[in-house]
Amino acid sequence: MGRRINEMFTKIHKRYDLANRIYSAGLDALWRRDAARSAMLSKNSFNVLDIATGTAELAIEIARTSSAMGKRVSIVGLDVNSSMLKVGRRKVSLAGFRNIDFICGNAEAMPFTPNSFDVATSAFLLRNLDDSDKFCSELYRVIKRGGKFALLDMSVPEGTIDRVLYEIYFGVLMYPVSFFAGREAYKWLRHSLATFDKERFISVLKSKGFRNVRTRALSLGVGYVITGTK
Repeated sequence: MGRRINEMFTKIHKRYDLANRIYSAGLDALWRRDAARSAMLSKNSFNVLDIATGTAELAIEIARTSSAMGKRVSIVGLDVNSSMLKVGRRKVSLAGFRNIDFICGNAEAMPFTPNSFDVATSAFLLRNLDDSDKFCSELYRVIKRGGKFALLDMSVPEGTIDRVLYEIYFGVLMYPVSFFAGREAYKWLRHSLATFDKERFISVLKSKGFRNVRTRALSLGVGYVITGTK
């Protein structure tokens, strides 16, 4: 993540969760539940790395899902932005989860030994990467053999009607709201959605050695989860 993008997240860290709700039309919570279910393994005890955990929304959802399924899961939330992590730590404390820890670190140079985690997850990270190749290499390095990943993000819908609705929502309805939620964040969201090459990213994942790489569209393709195994 570049310095400018990191500074943007510092500016909006107290409004980040609200911005996600607004810009996803409230669907981000549903998408995280889907990603959390995708992060579950058949075995009853495993560990999870939530990359670019931010305010820990996905980490908390994984903790809830695993608890409801009777699984013992330990979670490490990694993020380069200390302001976002402060919010995440406070939320985890208030929620009462004791199986979530946090480390400040870069997604493209993760401070973990090889084969450290059974599962790796992320939410809304992919469009913020400086170097997708480095990230995919790191992702492969830290996941155990036989482990898997579940990466959640947003995209521009491919269908004509869906894309028109998307443009009306983001280009018309959300423009005035962006002055409250954060103009810089809004501009970056629009830019990154338009320019991120999801298919190339999937190709890079496969080139690193990941198997069974699949994409599942969510909410008419506005959201999606990429999954795969090592």
